[in-house]
Amino acid sequence: MTTIEQMLATAEGDPHSDSWDQLFEQVCHVGISEQDRTLLISRLPAIAARHRADDRDNIMLLAGRIAADVDEATWPRFSEEWETLQSLAGNWLDSPADPGLFLHRLQAASALEGDELWGAELHRIDERELEIECPHCGTELLVVFGEAGHFATYGDYATKPSAEKTPLTPVDPAHLDGAGRRLYQTSLRAGQTSVAASLTYLFGRAECPECNTDFRVSDQVFRY
Repeated sequence: MTTIEQMLATAEGDPHSDSWDQLFEQVCHVGISEQDRTLLISRLPAIAARHRADDRDNIMLLAGRIAADVDEATWPRFSEEWETLQSLAGNWLDSPADPGLFLHRLQAASALEGDELWGAELHRIDERELEIECPHCGTELLVVFGEAGHFATYGDYATKPSAEKTPLTPVDPAHLDGAGRRLYQTSLRAGQTSVAASLTYLFGRAECPECNTDFRVSDQVFRY
């Protein structure tokens, strides 16, 4: 029995077991073999189905993390598993959660849908700040949308109030399409209005304070 099998055997009966944290650490930071990845993908749907929606966080977040790293060629091998997990994600997303947890749930659900970008990078808006580059001049920008305001800057706005800023323009939700529309509507359905508001800025527009280029913020988010 591999280490992953041992951890899973300990974790599967208790959705809040510390073994889920160990599995997540192994998958994210240590690495797992192809055999262990196949084992997890094959077992996680049934384990998640045995637990209530609001007890599935550790299971579904792990599944989403694994899904985010499955390449396009391998993806069809697990079509039945993805379909089951996608089905389970519905009432899981709608179960009570604070905005930060919901955002990570939404990222995992995106990964399970095969969204390579937002299934890996959506968590970056959790701090209400995004580090991106201007598509024209390459200036490193900080896009801020939260209690500090809604603006783009290339200065240290926290310690330098005089740092140059340009206002953000949120997208009209009626004009969202594709991933933006899916993420926004899912957030509203779950009652996560603060996440939905953040998404209007993610898929809205910014102006570079250095060269005045106008661009869509989400177009400048790339997968690390």
